[in-house]
Amino acid sequence: MRVSRALCFTNSRKHAHRLFLLVQAFGGVNVAEFSSCLGPGQRKKILKHFEQGKIQLLLSTDATARGIDVQDVELVINYDAPQYLRTYVHRVGRTARAGRSGQAFTLLLKVQEKRFLRMLVEAGAPELARHEIPSELLQPMVPRYEEALSQLEKRVKEEQKQKAT
Repeated sequence: MRVSRALCFTNSRKHAHRLFLLVQAFGGVNVAEFSSCLGPGQRKKILKHFEQGKIQLLLSTDATARGIDVQDVELVINYDAPQYLRTYVHRVGRTARAGRSGQAFTLLLKVQEKRFLRMLVEAGAPELARHEIPSELLQPMVPRYEEALSQLEKRVKEEQKQKAT
């Protein structure tokens, strides 16, 4: 599946930033972060590039989820599980706009699954399809991922040094 515009939501600026650095180090996709850490001018420019398809993956915090109105978002990824139904609705509402179809995925740890599904059932949401990825499919990416994690660690340490000075 080739996606030209995907939105990925996290629960914090820190998570969005670290995920941005990790995806950037992993490579293969034009990525940007979109959070309240950025000024209004920077956010406007990033959104414009996202709308134009220059950015394929936009990592965003919940704080900015409601302010994003981009046409043709094909995919929404909940990297961090939303804590509230309203948050989930705002996130997945960024796709399938104006009668178009779209997809949304929520990445869950086993310990998060029961609570998340209960929240949706209590809200009367239709049953969701579950997708498990066999580890053997991910195995070829492990060396590249480990290298990206190493680069992430270095970048985070560099940023912490810069903040300390």
